[in-house]
Amino acid sequence: MAGFFFTAKHECEKCGKKFRKVEEFMQHQQVAHENKQYVCEKCGMGFDGMEQMRDHAKKFHSYNRMLDDRKKKSNS
Repeated sequence: MAGFFFTAKHECEKCGKKFRKVEEFMQHQQVAHENKQYVCEKCGMGFDGMEQMRDHAKKFHSYNRMLDDRKKKSNS
């Protein structure tokens, strides 16, 4: 069985995600990065609310480590 390859013509400068279609790329920009009040310190993904960002951090990053890093910064 041959492998499936696609050429990604559009790459997000903020997170590195790649897209074949400009429409998908533009939608990603609006949903993931534009006009978001809360931004993940680990990957730069944006969120409308703190709870959404916390859920993201728990799922994709070491949430406790992110909190530890924040505490270290505030104590400096």
